[in-house]
Amino acid sequence: MNEYLEIQGPSVRAEQLVDVYRASEDVASPWAAISDEVMGGVSTAALRQSERNSSPCTCLTGRTSLENNGGFVQMKLDIEPSWSGADYKGLFIELCGAAHEYNLHVKTAQLEKPWQSFRCALQVRSQWTRFIVSYEQLHAHRTSAELEPAGIKSVAVVAIGAAFDVDVCVRRFGFFR
Repeated sequence: MNEYLEIQGPSVRAEQLVDVYRASEDVASPWAAISDEVMGGVSTAALRQSERNSSPCTCLTGRTSLENNGGFVQMKLDIEPSWSGADYKGLFIELCGAAHEYNLHVKTAQLEKPWQSFRCALQVRSQWTRFIVSYEQLHAHRTSAELEPAGIKSVAVVAIGAAFDVDVCVRRFGFFR
């Protein structure tokens, strides 16, 4: 990971980053692929461990389709209850892939419906980019709830809302102080 790393978001020192996930060639990926097929859509999604720009990573590939009221694929990471988001100021994630906009969706214990989340848009490029996302940048979607960081249960990188070929990889995810 010595190549140029673009940083998007507020300035955060490396020692303020706390990894929840760091890709490794020797460890199975904890990310899971989910598509709109769970609700009748026809989008396709696959996960694989790979290497991108000389870095081990987990990659989501597939195609989003708007047919049958669909339009999303995602890779989701469950957050162990031992991680309390309340101890941090926000999240960080390192992504690269085909240039496209993706969403970062955060689910908390306070959300009851599968379509509810706290989210923000991320512009992914072919070089590794570290996105620093403060809790204030996560906007409530289809809920009036306020984000409660202590209740974060999962995060997902989501391709949504348009038909396109999905190609996005993650090599690190965590919180920042």
